[in-house]
Amino acid sequence: MKRLPKKVFSLSLACAVCVSIAGCADADSSSTSDSKAETTTAPIVESVGDLDYSDYNIQNDADPDFAFYTEAEDCDLAGGVSVFDSAFLGSFSGTGFVSGFTAADSTMSFTYDFPTDGIYDFAITCAVDSAGASNNIAIDGTVTASFSVQNTTEFAVNTVQKVTIPKGEHTISITKGDGNLYVDKLEITASPVLDLSQYEVSNQLCNPNANDQTKRLYNFLTDVYGKYTLSGQYSSSDLGMESREFKEIEKATGESPAIIGLDLIEASTSRGGSTEPVKSVSNAIAYWNQGGIVTLCWHWSAPEPYIGQNGADRSKGFYTDQTTFSLAAALDGSDPEGYDLLLEDIKNIAAQLQVLQDAGVPVLWRPLHEAAGDPAYPNNQWFWWGASGAEAYKELWNLLYDQLTNVYQLNNLIWVWDGQRSDYYPGDETVDILGYDIYAAEHDYSSQSDTYNYLKSATPTKKIVALTENGVLFDVDAAFADGTRWAWFSVWNGEFTIKDMQLSDQYTEIDMWKKVYANDRVLNLSDLPDLKAYPLNTD
Repeated sequence: MKRLPKKVFSLSLACAVCVSIAGCADADSSSTSDSKAETTTAPIVESVGDLDYSDYNIQNDADPDFAFYTEAEDCDLAGGVSVFDSAFLGSFSGTGFVSGFTAADSTMSFTYDFPTDGIYDFAITCAVDSAGASNNIAIDGTVTASFSVQNTTEFAVNTVQKVTIPKGEHTISITKGDGNLYVDKLEITASPVLDLSQYEVSNQLCNPNANDQTKRLYNFLTDVYGKYTLSGQYSSSDLGMESREFKEIEKATGESPAIIGLDLIEASTSRGGSTEPVKSVSNAIAYWNQGGIVTLCWHWSAPEPYIGQNGADRSKGFYTDQTTFSLAAALDGSDPEGYDLLLEDIKNIAAQLQVLQDAGVPVLWRPLHEAAGDPAYPNNQWFWWGASGAEAYKELWNLLYDQLTNVYQLNNLIWVWDGQRSDYYPGDETVDILGYDIYAAEHDYSSQSDTYNYLKSATPTKKIVALTENGVLFDVDAAFADGTRWAWFSVWNGEFTIKDMQLSDQYTEIDMWKKVYANDRVLNLSDLPDLKAYPLNTD
């Protein structure tokens, strides 16, 4: 185990506190108290085991008065980027602006000798052709930050906050993202101190009857949020921790992920699902008993009568273009059979989750994921549960919550919303954690701060924010410095992890795999405390 800062608070003492409150692990999985856990924004304990729960801030050695300014036309331009002086975007400073970010190697760059190590804000006066287009900031050729731009009719300042730059001479570049960019000027200043209060989230779950073991896990997540990021990995097929992804990560890094990601895809009725436990359930129980954490998604195949028609692929009945099922019709009463079949599927999935509850396994439950599809393309909802629009989706989410929580009395679920667009947010009453799935370009190790901040805007309530699926790892040091402190990441399986049965460097280079898993701010399986004995609320 990598050594972490410690405080004098042993795990045995933590368990002693736990025993005095709720009988420690033996009394935790069956609680159905009618009263909610008292809300708190303070850590439950100061320290458990080897973890330091104190606030984590990073000193900024940059001079508070530091400022650097350049006109875009004075930078080095490459890859078709050139200078323009048209007024179609309004007035500009200097002698013009630059555009032509259309090729893979399109860049504007400059070199500067930074006097100290520091954390800096970039104010980029720019515009784009398509609202939401993203572009990148690279330091010495490595992408370290990305930013999206909304303004299309005139220049406006777009700020990228808290970029870490070491002392010395560095080449700073703006590189092509997914759309053409117009840049007028750029200014760099020292960043202000990070506000740590943004990570002070309530430890009260949306289900007031959540059982004790689920409260323990959520208490842990709220305690470490903003201080650590948990490593996560989706397992392929039905192999769980025996999958090649897990074996190759351990071989390369010496560590195993704190979180295992599994899919209840085979539990859908139209895929032959029944009330008998699927492999993902037994694999979830095994990982929890190894000391790990479980997250479950559900590629919910549409009901049987609506798949496999007109040459559609029956095995992909969760995709909008592979089913004739209309969620809107099922919910508005015009397709009562469709509604009844939805309830039947929910009954089946409840049976799977009941097995986990009976085994004492709390679940980071992430249903109806990626509902809005790609936010840059409003009508590209690739899953049927999002294809009828935000209102139908939210109605389905709340129906699912009501059925699982109130009808089937499943009290082991931590509800993770992953709708990909803020208008799909169903409300604080049925959501515990905000999630987002990001598949960045190969070797793009930026923190994805724009998406992190966008996700927080879905609700004024402070909630844990997690990177619930990703294809590329991010630079954890840079992410903690700029405040993008994802609660966990969870790399998808297959090509994003494995190539030719070995750990792949296609999306994340092997050195970055090792760097992330060795980082003191990343918690792996071996770093987790005994979550079965984690303290309940001690107020």
